[in-house]
Amino acid sequence: MTQTLDLRTGRTVWEIDPLAPSAFSAPQGGFSTDVLIVGAGITGAFIAERLARAGRTVVVLDRHAPQKASTSASTALLQWEIDTPMLGLEDRLGFETAAAIYRRSVDAVREIGALVGPHAALCRFDWRDTLYLSGNELDPADLREERRLRAHAGIHGDYLEQFELRGRFGFDREAALLYGGSAQVNPVRLARLMLDRAIAHGARVISPTLVTRYDCGLQGVTVGTEDGAEIGAQVLILANGYEMPDFVPAGRHEIVSTWAVATVPQTPGVVWPQAPLVWEAADPYCYMRATADGRIIIGGEDEPITDAARRDALSAAKAQTLQGKLKGFVPDADLALDAVWTGFFGATDDGLPMIGPVPGQPNCYAAFGYGGNGITFSAMAAGILATLLAGGTDPATEWFAVDR
Repeated sequence: MTQTLDLRTGRTVWEIDPLAPSAFSAPQGGFSTDVLIVGAGITGAFIAERLARAGRTVVVLDRHAPQKASTSASTALLQWEIDTPMLGLEDRLGFETAAAIYRRSVDAVREIGALVGPHAALCRFDWRDTLYLSGNELDPADLREERRLRAHAGIHGDYLEQFELRGRFGFDREAALLYGGSAQVNPVRLARLMLDRAIAHGARVISPTLVTRYDCGLQGVTVGTEDGAEIGAQVLILANGYEMPDFVPAGRHEIVSTWAVATVPQTPGVVWPQAPLVWEAADPYCYMRATADGRIIIGGEDEPITDAARRDALSAAKAQTLQGKLKGFVPDADLALDAVWTGFFGATDDGLPMIGPVPGQPNCYAAFGYGGNGITFSAMAAGILATLLAGGTDPATEWFAVDR
């Protein structure tokens, strides 16, 4: 069975500038396809676009309307920097693997930019630097070592002393790392673009429909839906985010609640110079970005809460806390809010996604892009799975193994 969750509540910032809703019909009877993807959010959309473009017959199912679940709750900081700093990954996996993962993440953000291409304005895609502030997890000395490791891996950026950080960006922290190569986007518009491209290549999207039964075998897979349809496929890809079936190993995975707010548009000159993506090496941590129309999004305050009612009851208090943090970062900001929302997201203890074959389930693959840079991992998943389905190999299947 698949776990179903009340994934998010509140009004997200993306609903201020909404897209017209998509209309898809529920399945009737039975049929078969080459690749069946469960999940029509950003991960499923990236995978569907990649595989349909390669000539595969693709069907995408989702119990939600496309982009209406976790994708719409994303704050869409397209970072190549991973929740676990390279220092931490080196301790766990060794330098060579940690460096390879970080380089792969840098490439993934570049690939997203290339995919968006001439549609950057439509998706509100903009290249951004990132500003990683010292905190209670990494102090200035740790940040210096983090920069040294990144440089050894071929990823170069700047270490900012307190006076440089204050002078350039107005933030009063002991130190920070400044790196290029990240981006920001409207996640709903990006997912729609990818899904529309998949459809243009022949993919079919069926939504809303709930998958209630999975049967994975050596000859292929069959799923059953709540409305009685049966769909056969050569390959099943699970891209349904935090609503994973119970046969997927979840020892490294946990559900966490998070909160975010978006302000009214700020007057010119209030947003920090060049508007890099801001996040901090702290627990709990917060992060900030600006939107194309001058709003400030700030989020974080994560807690290990899996009860939606309890999560929702904290929204007002969490919004006030985030407003207070914003005031500390940007004293002149207008703290009036246009959007407040909360949702679940998945996290792993090493900050890495779960991508690759599902143990014990033939012809079944997982694509769970967990963590703070889930969209980046989603793009990685599309490339990794395309390689595997074409008969190739990819070292990332070991780094991101579902049962690691």
